[in-house]
Amino acid sequence: MDPILEVNKISKVYGKGDNKVIAVESVSLAINRRELLLIMGPSGSGKTTLLSMMGCMLHPTEGEVIVDGQAISKLGEDVLPDIRKKYFGFVFQSFNLFPSLKARDNVELVLRLKNHDRKTIRSEALKLLDKVGLGHRADFYPADMSGGQKQRVAFARALAGDPPVILADEPTGNLDSKTGLEVLRLLRKLSEEFGKAIVIVSHDPKAEALAHRVVSLEDGKIKNEN
Repeated sequence: MDPILEVNKISKVYGKGDNKVIAVESVSLAINRRELLLIMGPSGSGKTTLLSMMGCMLHPTEGEVIVDGQAISKLGEDVLPDIRKKYFGFVFQSFNLFPSLKARDNVELVLRLKNHDRKTIRSEALKLLDKVGLGHRADFYPADMSGGQKQRVAFARALAGDPPVILADEPTGNLDSKTGLEVLRLLRKLSEEFGKAIVIVSHDPKAEALAHRVVSLEDGKIKNEN
């Protein structure tokens, strides 16, 4: 195996003394390309904190984050934005689409931020929307789309620039059961057919059946892994 993303004994501690809170404690994981990893656990177990450290959005208090063989935990904020742009796509529970932009414009915006070739931005955005089954809604605004469609636009946007890792925080949290299952199946497809390493944080029990591997987190520690 050749993991694209590793965390080695990472911890996140807030406060000091009597006010100290250990959000994540000495967690080690390796995520491979074409793998869909699910992180589950009760509220307050440290799932989102762990995901944020994996995506280089939050510095660990201790331990190391390794992206494509490069240790990045101690790098400064002058370097980390470029690493995030190159290696990560992010998906959030609330979609985070710009309501004044059409679906294709939401995707094009990220391509511009990632310095994609200006001549091919429009065609690439449409290709990405086709990948997630939403090419026919390219000219729709978020207000005119269902929750599942908006989440698919969010996936297309996360794929912009072809990052090897997709991190999804409760991607089915605002969706009904049927639509949530469709979204989870799409994530599985993105991992297997497009070679992405995908990490999901979720409470959704349906995700367990579709994940290649499941990690349970409790009180900031890995309780079990299968």
